[in-house]
Amino acid sequence: MKAIKYLMLGALTISFSTSVMAQDGTAADIDAVKKIISSKPADLDKQMKPFYKENKKNAANLVAFGRAFFEAKDTANAKVYANYALVASKNKCAPAYILLGDIEALADNGGAAAAQYDQAVYADPKNYEAYYKYALVYRKIDPQGAARKLDELKANCPEISIEAIKGHIFMLADDRKSAYNEFKKVPVNQIDPDYLNEFARASYFGGHFDDALAACEEGLKHKPGNPAFTRLAMFSNYELKNYDAAKAYLQKYFHELDSVKFSEYDHYYAALIHDKLGDKANALESYQKALDLVDEQSFIKRWTILKTMSDSHLKDSEFDKALHYYQEFLNTKPEVKVDDYEGLAGIYTTYAENDETKKIEMLNKAADVYTQIGEKFPIQQAYASYKRAELINKTDKDMAGRLAKPDYQKVVELLGDKADRTKGENTMLKYSLHYLMFGSYLDKNIPGAKEYAEKILTIDPEYKPALEIQNLK
Repeated sequence: MKAIKYLMLGALTISFSTSVMAQDGTAADIDAVKKIISSKPADLDKQMKPFYKENKKNAANLVAFGRAFFEAKDTANAKVYANYALVASKNKCAPAYILLGDIEALADNGGAAAAQYDQAVYADPKNYEAYYKYALVYRKIDPQGAARKLDELKANCPEISIEAIKGHIFMLADDRKSAYNEFKKVPVNQIDPDYLNEFARASYFGGHFDDALAACEEGLKHKPGNPAFTRLAMFSNYELKNYDAAKAYLQKYFHELDSVKFSEYDHYYAALIHDKLGDKANALESYQKALDLVDEQSFIKRWTILKTMSDSHLKDSEFDKALHYYQEFLNTKPEVKVDDYEGLAGIYTTYAENDETKKIEMLNKAADVYTQIGEKFPIQQAYASYKRAELINKTDKDMAGRLAKPDYQKVVELLGDKADRTKGENTMLKYSLHYLMFGSYLDKNIPGAKEYAEKILTIDPEYKPALEIQNLK
């Protein structure tokens, strides 16, 4: 019984050994080794020995064994067999260096990986994969250096088009400008479909909306209904003022594609498109959806949406709503600048120009904004006083109450003795002095008017109103 048992075990052993025994250093060995590796045997080293022995001079098979180990995430053995391949080839096996580079890249050792890929290039100057992988890892260290390596590929392999590959490398390095410049060198219908999305994004974010649209249209030929291409085509058409075309893509993006998660940016652009086409109801609905989704991490900011909503209402002369959203814009924006406050003053001024019953009230509110500007931005005090004076003067028919006088006097105080006045400051000072000169004239204070006239003429010697005052008897 025991003898039969041992015989059976022996037969099984012979049978197993025959099925996995190294052949004669042929391609069949690669499949056999892959099966051994995938089975994860306890005696892996023992089972691999005959294959190594049979193939120790076959660099191609040895590196294939190493690649099989690498794909099984056994980088230690992958490295061993890559080095066996180098020994067998007397250090002339480019795929072995590429495998060693992949091992280093997997460990996030970019410099070491690049060095191995560089060795692969040295071993085989026409090996495309070596150049590409070098550029891929080296982009993190030096994107321009990565691009130069691809230029070497072009020099050795003139038939290979490298521009789109360089564009791809620059996009991975987040250098959209350089990426666009490379992609642009290639006719859009000759760019690898996998790179078209990158070309579209590089173009769009660089303000090259016609190229972004061309890339999207080409991409949609390869991937009809692709959300990314449809979305950017919608955005690009809007920027190109092709509003009807933008709406067609909007319709497709929002209503015909499946499994698309809409962002605040999507709704914002939808609102802009509806607004341009006069569809106010859908525009406001889309603005609100954008506001509902926006957060601190959003590309589009809450205050931008609020400002655009205010502009939309202002365009339609809905002044109270425009003021409401503009005030929310100011309350929301982290850093409010002079221009932002002036925008509020502008709404009040436009309101005054279009509603006679509220003219005085709105002009005074606009003037109050400039008071705030002067307080919040002391460096702008002269400008704020001048603008406030202009607005107050509009509330004072024929200068009857001399209401703007204090603000114009403030401008003269701040700029009159300033030695290095700008052209704009000279203009403000001249017209402030003009107001004071004319006020003195109306008060029959001719000597006072002449004094102001003399000051004006030091700024503008040919200013006619001042010359006329100067000539009074």
